[in-house]
Order: sequence, then C-alpha cells, then structure tokens
Amino acid sequence: MGKIIDGVYHSSEGNPAHRGIVEVDGKLYYAGENGEIVKNRTKVVHHRMANKLVEHGTYFFDENGVLDPSSLKKPKKRTTKKKKKSKTAKGTAKAISFFLFGGIILVFLAVFLPDFFQGEQRKTEKTTGSKITVSVPEFEKEIYLCSPAIEKYYKGERTLEQALKSTADPYSAFVFEYNIENADSAVLKLGETKSLSDAVSYKLDPQEKKISIDNLKTGIQYYFKVTATNNVKQKKEAAGSFKTADTNRFVYLKGLYNTRDIGGYETEDHKRIKQGMLIRGTEPDGLVVNNYYLENPKDAKPFGFVCDFDLRNSDIFNANYVSRFGKSVKHTFYDSPAYGNIFAKTNADNLRRIFADLADRGNYPMYLHCTYGADRTGTIIFLLQGLLGVSEEDMLTEYKLTGFFNSSYAGTNKIQPVYSGLVGVPGKTINEKIRNYMVDIIGITEEQIRELRAVLLE
Repeated sequence: MGKIIDGVYHSSEGNPAHRGIVEVDGKLYYAGENGEIVKNRTKVVHHRMANKLVEHGTYFFDENGVLDPSSLKKPKKRTTKKKKKSKTAKGTAKAISFFLFGGIILVFLAVFLPDFFQGEQRKTEKTTGSKITVSVPEFEKEIYLCSPAIEKYYKGERTLEQALKSTADPYSAFVFEYNIENADSAVLKLGETKSLSDAVSYKLDPQEKKISIDNLKTGIQYYFKVTATNNVKQKKEAAGSFKTADTNRFVYLKGLYNTRDIGGYETEDHKRIKQGMLIRGTEPDGLVVNNYYLENPKDAKPFGFVCDFDLRNSDIFNANYVSRFGKSVKHTFYDSPAYGNIFAKTNADNLRRIFADLADRGNYPMYLHCTYGADRTGTIIFLLQGLLGVSEEDMLTEYKLTGFFNSSYAGTNKIQPVYSGLVGVPGKTINEKIRNYMVDIIGITEEQIRELRAVLLE
C-alpha cells in the first residue's frame, strides 16, 4: 500500500508515482504528475485513472487533497442536431445509403466469409498476437533479510557490538524483482515445498518491476512460480528458488518495535528452536506507550497467533481487556518479574505460572511481550533459552539484539543481576544453573521442561 509524504504519493516501493485515484488510510486522493497530490481544486478523473475506485467524472479535492464524493459532476452525453433535409436531398441520401450498404455487404463477403470456413485458423491467429514474456531472477547467493549493518556481522566482517552501534532497524523485507510484458494479470506463488502445496499467493502488477514481501523465515529454501495471463487466455509461467541466510529472524509488524522470532538458535543437543512459534516485541495496544500500537491487526494474521502472552502488570487495565490481535486470541497478564527480582520469594508463584503456560502447546504460536519487549521479556527469554539448552553466547546475543532499539541493552550490564543471583545455585554451566533454580526453587517440573522442548524444538 502506498503512502503520502509531504503532499506526494509514494508507491509501496517508496517511489513517487503517478497513479490517479488512490486510497490511503480509507480516504481517496488523486496522485498526479510525479505523485503530486491534487489539492483545493476540481479535477476531471478519466476512466483509466479512476482505478475502479470512483466513477468517471469531475470531482473537487479539498485543501488536504481528499476527494469529496458529493461533488461528482458526470460528463454530459454528446448530441448532434439533425437538420431537415429536402426531398431531393433525401432521395440522394437514400441512393448513397443503398450503394454504401451494398459495398459493405461485398466487403463482408470478401473478407469474412472465407474465415467462416476456416474458424479454427482464425481463432489461432487471434490468440497468437504479442506473446507474454516473464523474466525472473536466478538467485545465486543467499538472501539476507536484515540491514547491511548487521549483515556484515553475520558474514564475520564486524562484531555484534560494532553492528549494534549503527542503531539502525535490523529488519529488511525480501524484494522480488520481475519483468512481465503483454500480460493483464500475474500471480506469484511462494512456498517452502517444491510442489508449492504450502504456497502463499501474491498478486503482481505487470506494470511494476518488483514487490516487497515481509517476514519470510531465515535459513529456509523457498520455491516460487510466477504465472502471467492476458485477456485471450494466454498463459506464461516462470519458476525458481532461493535460500534465505541463516540469521536471526527480525519481524515487521507496523506500529510495533523490537520484534523478532526467537527461533533458529541451536541447542547443546543439536536441535533448533522452531521459527514462527514465539515472537517477542513491544506492547501491541499502546496502553503504556502510545507509539507501540499495532496499526492493522490483519498484518499479524500470517503468524496465526492464538495467545497474547502479556508480561505486564494487570493494574494498567481495569476493564475487560481484548487483545489487539483479536477477540479470539487468548490473553493473560502475568505480572512478570525482571532481572534480580526473579529471586524474590514473592515472585515465585508468577514465575511458576509463566513457565507452566509456556509449556502448554495450546498457547502457540504466541506473541510474548511486556511494554518495551526488553526487561521482563528479555529476562523470561533468557531463562527459557537456558532451559532449552541454547548456548550462553547465543543467549547473550539474543538479549543484546534489543540494543538496536535502545543502546543501553547492547551490553550485559542489565542482565548481570541474573548471573549474580545464580552464583550459589549448583551447576557448571549457565544452563544447568537455570534448570536447577527453576526446578528446585521455583518449582517447575521436569515434565514441563520436557514439554517445553517438545513444543519448541525441532
């Protein structure tokens, strides 16, 4: 979907575009030359620039460029005045008409009659006009779904600390480029199986050259097929595949921040956390920070969230709460502790409840968050990864990635109280200490840990 920036319409690829009538945030505008929005004047909207959003006619656009539907003035039908003809003129006209009609009949017989007996040949000629062409790229290298700053970290060209100093949004969409000619419509099918049985379809504009696709998984071999058609039922296909680089999976949900998938990490027994099961991030409803508000719940539908796992305190909302992800999505306030507070006896019940619900496979896929997706979320994810057997280095990497959104998380100072509290707990590694603390002190069960691993590991 396009945007209007400083009075200029930009396409979904971010470029100024002359599109005619466009819909932005539920309002209609006219994007003229170089994308400039028509304002405070009337404008004739032709059929091809109406984009099936309005009728052909003249409209008034207010000082903000918004179309006023009530201002429609439909074009007048053209009429010609008939002059009275004299009898002589009428006779002459009849004669001319007779000869013209006879001529038309002769032309029809000469041109079309042979085709009556050669119908199939005629049909073939009709459908073999300008042939459809479809060109798609051949992907020789892995696709990095992240910003250039952190891509260099994954390639070993800089440290994580150096990458974090950029404070740039680490997310990057996948841009699929194509070239289609002589087609009226086209569809891209994209999936993880060669048969495309799991494919997601994307409508392509033959006039465009690329489309941005959000939230692909990382470290995955994808397969695709482009099918282009025209109005005489010609069809042309092109297929291929590409692989996304095995990196952290940063997530884009407009209005939310610090969002990423905890999947992809390896464990000490050579398993991996599944992608798409647990997405972490900021609050989605703007209860504490107005800016953290999921603009369109439909954007989250591809994730299939069944649980809004809310680590915030319940006292921020006193009425019947409905998740921003939808009424059908289960929501619970957990009043989660963070950092050194996990060792307070008064927080044991909350921790026990949190991990009991994390071990419930009926709560997945889930969106797990506090307000900033940093302190309470960072602490719970640290403990969860410890129980799953993720290496200490990777646990700290996951924690530090919040540094892209707030530089104070780029180091380990904030997480140190967790280390300090585990000093006296038995265990040679951080994983063993976390496990022993959570089982012996907090009271989660070995069965719950086994269920956690069964649900989240592959």
